[in-house]
Amino acid sequence: MGLVVVLDDELDACRLMQRVISAMGHEVHGFTDHHDALEWLRGNRPDLAVIDIKLRGVNGLNVLESIQQLFSTKVIMISGCLTEEAVERAMKMGVEDFLSKPLEIADLEELVNRALVKPPADG
Repeated sequence: MGLVVVLDDELDACRLMQRVISAMGHEVHGFTDHHDALEWLRGNRPDLAVIDIKLRGVNGLNVLESIQQLFSTKVIMISGCLTEEAVERAMKMGVEDFLSKPLEIADLEELVNRALVKPPADG
């Protein structure tokens, strides 16, 4: 199946997503600190990144920019309150989809399945 990275500074949310996505048969690496996630990403290329927009001390979209400097991957952004500006910026950056908090497991499963079934934009 796929290699997935999850970045959410809320430990419970990160663990929940790890459990759900792992149960779907994917290899999942979860992080609550963006520095740790970026360090891991320097040596790994996941098929999908699931990133919270509001992280401790940094905007998730800025983390996405850092990831995109390394390689292109599919991305699902998560947020407790999406602003129109954030959605527009994320869409311009190629984000696959958005997931609202509180997380609904069925929604997470659907978006992960959809993202990992679609062929990559630039291979």
